[in-house]
Amino acid sequence: MVVIVTHEQPDFDAIASLALARRLHPTARIVLPANLRPEVGACVNLYRDRLDPLSVAQALRGKIQEMVVVDTADEARLGPLAERTANARLWVYDHHPDPPDDTALPAGRGLIDAVGATVTLLVRELRRREDPLPADLASLALLGLHEDTGGFAYALTTAEDHDAAAWLMRRGGTPELIRRFTGGVLADDAHRAFHARMLDEARLERVAGRPVAVAAFTWPAYLEGVSEMAQDLLGLHRADAALLAVRMEDRTLLFARSAGGAIDVAAALADAAGGGGHPGAAFARTRDDVDDAVRAALHAFETHARPPLRARDLMSRPVRTLSVDANVHEAGRALLRFGHNGMPVLDGDAVVGVVSRRDVQRALDHGLGRSQVRGFMGTPAVTAPPDATLERLEGLVSERGVGRLPVVQDGRLIGIVTRSDLLAARHPPERDHVDPAEALLRRLPHQAERALQVLRSALPAGGAAYLVGGSVRDAVLRRPLTDLDVVLEEAEAAMMAQALVAELGGGWTTHPSFGTADVRLPGGLTVDLAAAREERYPEPGALPEVEHSDVRRDLARRDFTINAMALRLAPAPHRLLDPFGGRRDLARGVLRTLHPLSFTEDPTRIVRGARLAGRLGFAFEAETEAQARRALDAGVAVGAERLRNELERTVRDPMPSRALAQLDRLGALEGLYGLTHPRAELEALDALHDEGRDVPGAAYVLAMLHPLSPAARQRVLERFHWPARRAEALTQLDRLLAGERATETVLRSLGRAGRALLEVHGAPFRARVRAFEARLGERRLRGQDVIELGLPPGPDVGRVLDEVAEARLDDEVNGFEQELELARTLVRRLRAEGPNERRTDPT
Repeated sequence: MVVIVTHEQPDFDAIASLALARRLHPTARIVLPANLRPEVGACVNLYRDRLDPLSVAQALRGKIQEMVVVDTADEARLGPLAERTANARLWVYDHHPDPPDDTALPAGRGLIDAVGATVTLLVRELRRREDPLPADLASLALLGLHEDTGGFAYALTTAEDHDAAAWLMRRGGTPELIRRFTGGVLADDAHRAFHARMLDEARLERVAGRPVAVAAFTWPAYLEGVSEMAQDLLGLHRADAALLAVRMEDRTLLFARSAGGAIDVAAALADAAGGGGHPGAAFARTRDDVDDAVRAALHAFETHARPPLRARDLMSRPVRTLSVDANVHEAGRALLRFGHNGMPVLDGDAVVGVVSRRDVQRALDHGLGRSQVRGFMGTPAVTAPPDATLERLEGLVSERGVGRLPVVQDGRLIGIVTRSDLLAARHPPERDHVDPAEALLRRLPHQAERALQVLRSALPAGGAAYLVGGSVRDAVLRRPLTDLDVVLEEAEAAMMAQALVAELGGGWTTHPSFGTADVRLPGGLTVDLAAAREERYPEPGALPEVEHSDVRRDLARRDFTINAMALRLAPAPHRLLDPFGGRRDLARGVLRTLHPLSFTEDPTRIVRGARLAGRLGFAFEAETEAQARRALDAGVAVGAERLRNELERTVRDPMPSRALAQLDRLGALEGLYGLTHPRAELEALDALHDEGRDVPGAAYVLAMLHPLSPAARQRVLERFHWPARRAEALTQLDRLLAGERATETVLRSLGRAGRALLEVHGAPFRARVRAFEARLGERRLRGQDVIELGLPPGPDVGRVLDEVAEARLDDEVNGFEQELELARTLVRRLRAEGPNERRTDPT
C-alpha cells in the first residue's frame, strides 16, 4: 500500500498538501489524523470526496510499502505512523527548518526547501509536470498557502510563494475558502480598535435574498488603511456582500465587497454615491450622513444583485434511490453501477436515510451482505428544501459531515445536491465582468433566437431546457451555428418539436425509444431535442447503456470538456454550466477528456477528438494524448462499422488532412484502421478542395489505401465493408501511374474520388482529368453519329470514337460540332484506305 501522511493536528497547509501530493502519487491513499481543529474539520468535510481519506487505524492494518510525508520531516510528529517509516520507501515534501537530528526522517525522494508553505513546493512539481489542477483543489491550495505565510506577511515568505499563488489563481483558484475559514491581520492599536468597533456594529441584512453584512458608525478622526477590513465582514458573517460605512470628519466613506459575483458593488456604489471600483470591491465618498448613505447603497445593492443560487439550481435529478428493504449487496451493486458515493433510502416516498459506500463496505467487512440497508444507513437523513441557499447547503455539509443532501419538497424527494455540486458552484470558470450566459445568447443568429423563445414558452411547469455541447462551444468561439442541440429535463422532446413547427413551420421527426426529436426549420436551421440522459459502458468498446437523468450527468457522459458545457435557457435566470473547465480549454486551444478511461470505454472518441482538433486547429492536451496512446497500446475492442462511420465523417470535413495527421501522430491510423499516412497527397487533396474542386471523402480513403500492397488493401476493404469498386479504382491508379494511357473509359471508371486522387499526381494527369470532366455534361459524338456519316457498323466505328475521345482529352476539339467534323475527316480517310489496308494497319 502507498499512503500520503502528515503531522498530527494538521493545519490547512498540511490538508492542501495531502491533496496536491495525491496528484503526484495518484495510486496513493491519503491518511488523516483524528484530531482536527474545528475549522480544519469543516474544510475536510467539504473536500472529503476529493480526499477519500483513510483513518490512521485503517492504514496501520495494511502493509505500507511506500510513504509520502507532507508538511513535516520530523518523524516524531507522525504519531503512530512513525513506526512504519523504517520499512517503507519514503518521499518527503516539507518547507520547515531542519528537524532535530534524532527525529529527522532519513533522506529520501521528494522536495525539502525553505519556502513559506509546503503547497509552494508541490506547486513547483505540478507546474513542472504541466498538471491540469482542478479549480477546487487550486482554491484549497490557496487556503493552505495563505495560512502558512500569514497572508504573505511572515518572514519565511518568498517570491516563489507569490508565484505559486498566481499560478493557482490562473488554474481557477479563488479566495473564497480563505474568506470562509480564516481571519485578517491587524496592524496597530488604532486599527484593532476600529476593527473591534466594526464588529460590534455589524449586522446582517437580506438584500435580494442574499445575506449582506453591514457595519455603519462614526469614527472620531481620519484613519487610513481600513478598506480591507470590509473583507472581514464577508468572512465572519459568511455573507455574499459587505458594506462598511464610516463617517470620518465631514464625509461618509463607503467600502463594499462582494463574493463570487453575487452583487456588482462597483455598479451599486456608482449609482448610490458616484463611486467606482470593480464588481468585487468598490469605494465611494459622500457628504450624506451614515444612515442615508447606507440606505442608498443597499437600495443600489438590490438593483445590482444576482439571484442567489439555491438547491433547485444545483440539484441533480432524477435521483437514484434504494428501498429501505434493499440488502447491502443490492446497495453495493447499485452504487457501483451508477458510480455514486451514496444514495438516499426511501420508505415509500419518504427519505428515511442515506447509505454511502463506506456504510456498505463496513457491512460487507462484517459479513452482513444480506442484511437490509436500514441497519447501516445514516439516519435521520439530512435534507434540504428546494429554496435553501448555497450558503445554507454548505453549512449543512460542513456542520453535519454529510456528502450529499436530498432535496425534499412537500415530503417528496425531487433532487439531490452533492459536495461536488457545491464546489462547482463556487468555481465558475467565467472571470470577466460580462455575464457569460447573456453574452452567448447575444451571439445567436436571429432564427436561433426565435426558436429558443418558442422553446421557453412551450416548456411545461417544472421543466428545464439547456443549449448544450457543440452549440455552446461554437457560440463561445463565435463560429456560425447551423444547428442547435437542446437537452430537456422534465419535458418531452416530441411535444417541444411540435411547438416549434407549429410556430415557425418546417418539419420534424421523432425517435420515441431514445426520447429525441429533430426539427428542420424553413431557414435551414436544425434543432435537435433530447431528454437528459446518462450512459454506462458495460465493457470497453461496447455501446453504452442509456438512462434518463439530468443535465449535469448528461454533460458528464460527453467526450471532451469543450463539448461538456450547457447554457440554461429556461427557467430564468440564464446560466452557463461548465463543470469541467471547457471554456478554459477553449482559450488554451486543447482537447481534454473528462476522465482517464474515456478512450478505453469508447475508442471511437480518439477519432472524434482528432476530427475536432483538425476542425478547430486544436491539439490534444498532454495527458489526454497519453491516454489515447495507452488505449491504443492496450488494443481496442470496437466494431468495424463504428470505426468506419467515424472515419467517413472525418474525411467529409472541409480539410480532413489536419485530422488525419492527428490520428497518424497518435498511431491511430495504423492501429485502428491499418492505413498509411501519405501526407503530401492528403494535403494536396485539401488544396484541391480549397480551389473549389469536388473532393469526395472517399478520395482520402483511397489515398491512405494506395501505398499498401494489394493483399493489405483487400484486408482493409473487407474488414470495413468498403465497396469493391475502390479496389478496382486503386488497380486502375496503379496502371495509370505506371504509364498506361488515361482514356475516357478508364477515367469514367475511376469515379470522382479516383480522379481527384489522380489529379494530385502531377500536371499532366490534372489537365487530362479536368478536360474529361469539363465536357461531362455536353453532347458527345456517338456511334450512331459515325454511322450516319457513311461508315458501316463494325470495328471502324469504335476506332473513330476512340480517336475523337483522345482529341477531346487533349483539348484538340471543343464541342460536338468540332467532334463531328473530326469524325467526318476520319471516316473519309478510312473509306479511302479500303478494308485490306485497315486489316494490316487499323489506324
